[in-house]
Amino acid sequence: MNEIRQLVENYYDIQKIRVETFNRIVMFIKENEQKIIEALSHEHFETHSINASQGVGEIHLMVASHRQFETQVGDALKLLKEKKYSEFVKKYIISQETIETHISRASHELIETHLNSASQDMVETQLGDASHDKPETHLFGALSPFIKQIENLIWFHNKLYETEKELYKRLDAWSRNHPLRKQYLNYVKGIGPVLASGIIAWYSEAMLKANYVSQIWSYSGLAPNQVRKAGERVNYNPRLKTFCWKIGQSFIKFKCFGRKLYEEFKEQTKQKHPDWTKLHIHNYARRKVVKLFIASVWEVWRKMNNLPTTRPYPIELLGHKDIITPEMWMERKKEE
Repeated sequence: MNEIRQLVENYYDIQKIRVETFNRIVMFIKENEQKIIEALSHEHFETHSINASQGVGEIHLMVASHRQFETQVGDALKLLKEKKYSEFVKKYIISQETIETHISRASHELIETHLNSASQDMVETQLGDASHDKPETHLFGALSPFIKQIENLIWFHNKLYETEKELYKRLDAWSRNHPLRKQYLNYVKGIGPVLASGIIAWYSEAMLKANYVSQIWSYSGLAPNQVRKAGERVNYNPRLKTFCWKIGQSFIKFKCFGRKLYEEFKEQTKQKHPDWTKLHIHNYARRKVVKLFIASVWEVWRKMNNLPTTRPYPIELLGHKDIITPEMWMERKKEE
C-alpha cells in the first residue's frame, strides 16, 4: 500500500511540474505574440504568392489543401488575437504533430546543408511532395523559429506528460477491481482512478480499525485545530492531509454533488462569519465537503465488511438539518 501512496504522490508532483512548464511555454508565446502574428501573416502571404505562379492544373490540385491551410492560419491567428494562449500552445506548440513536423523540417535543413546539388534536388522534390500533402507544414514552418527557442521546454513538458499518462494507467489498473472502487468510488463524480487508488491505499485498512469516523478525520488532519506548530509533533498524517486537499479541489472542479455542497457551505459561512476572508471561507467549505465525503467512504467500506457504523453525520444546511448519505454522492452513470 505504501508503494501506491508514493505513486499517487509522484503523479501529482509530476503533474505540478508539467503544469508549471506549460505555463512557461504559454508565457513565451504571450511575450512573442506580435512576432508570431507577423510570421503567420507573412507565411500566409508567401503561400498565396507561390500559388499565383503555379500552373493551372496544379492550382486545381492544390485548392482544397490551401483552403485547409488558410483555415488553420485563421484559427491560429484568432486564438492569439483573443488572448487564448493556452489553447494556442496545446494545438500548435506541444502537439505531437507539431513536434514531428518541426523535426522533419530540421532534418530537411540538415540535408540541404550537407548534400550536393544533384541529390539535394531529389530530396527537395520528395520532401516538397510530402509537404504538398500536408499544407499545415507551412503553418508549422512559420512557427518553427519560435519552437526552436523553447524546444527543450517542449521536450520536457511532453516527457512529463507521457510519464503522467503511464502512471495514470498503472494506478488505474491497480485499483480497477477493488470492491470499494467498483461498488462505490466509480460512481462518485470528481473521484477518478488516481484519487480512487489513493483513497484505497490510505484508508482501506485504517477504516476497518476506526470505530468512529472522527478517528479517521483526526488521522487525516481534518479535525478542529489540527495545525502544524513549530517545535511540536503533529498528531495527524501531513501527507494524507495534502491528499485530502486534492480530493476537495477535484470536487470543486466538476459540476457534482461535492461542488454543490461546497457552494452552499461557502454561502452559509459568509452569513455566519462576515469577518472571514474569502480564502478562509474557501478552505473551510472545502474541508467540510471532504470530511463528509470521507465519512461516506468510511460508512460504505465498513458495511461492505460487515462492521458496525454510527449514524451518518448530520449537517446544518440552508437553515435545517440534513443527513448526507453515501448514496447522495453517487452521480456517475453505471459503467458497462
